Amino acid sequence: MIDTHAHLHLINRNTKDVLAAAKEAGVCHVVQVAIDLPSIHKNLNEYALMPNCSITGGIHPLSVSDGLELDEVLAVLKAHVDAFVAIGETGLDYKYGKDNMALQKIFFEAQLAFARAHEKPVIIHSRHCDEDMLELVNQYSDVKKVFHCYATNYAFFEALEGDQNYTSFTGMVTYAKKGKIINAMRQVPMNRLMIETDAPYLIPRGVDVAQNSPEHVGHIAQHIADFRGMTFEDVIDQTTKTAQSFFSI
Repeated sequence: MIDTHAHLHLINRNTKDVLAAAKEAGVCHVVQVAIDLPSIHKNLNEYALMPNCSITGGIHPLSVSDGLELDEVLAVLKAHVDAFVAIGETGLDYKYGKDNMALQKIFFEAQLAFARAHEKPVIIHSRHCDEDMLELVNQYSDVKKVFHCYATNYAFFEALEGDQNYTSFTGMVTYAKKGKIINAMRQVPMNRLMIETDAPYLIPRGVDVAQNSPEHVGHIAQHIADFRGMTFEDVIDQTTKTAQSFFSI
């Protein structure tokens, strides 16, 4: 299994212990995702050195501010571009970031353009912004992108232009038996679907822990298998191959 989206720097446990527990649970690789400049530097200085761990570089929409220089961010990304398996996470968040939606768009489009220029995939955070998101990303239909923590309807996926669009599902799917997320999870082509924990957030149902961690990603795979009428092994095989291809890992 590959946990395609975790924030190891936010888990209040020794990272080596976290990765060891993940390996014991059958997780062969973790993608450690940046959200701001400090986590980008931490990725480069610490997580890039850890076995079976790949890093990203990007600015989360809720991390943008007037005090953050976009040119500085792009300079850091460019200086270390070969170290990153993806740009992100970046995107738009209109639920918690209503006060700076315009600035979010500027940072998001700049990171999409950077990814295109450097032929990198993009990890996208998309919350309550479907219309603006589609308008922006469909200008970058040639850029490989994954909509992490997919939480909208299947119609959104159908409206995406090009053949470079992927989804990733989290522990959210373990709490529902119907609804837009479950319907999307059932309908997205299997070769466009990945699994993630978004650790330390989104603890799967039935897991009694204070914080989520990569070792629990199998719960998402099992729910996908149940809802799609597949075996657990087939879900793991397909999502692992898709993640390996998407991130070139």
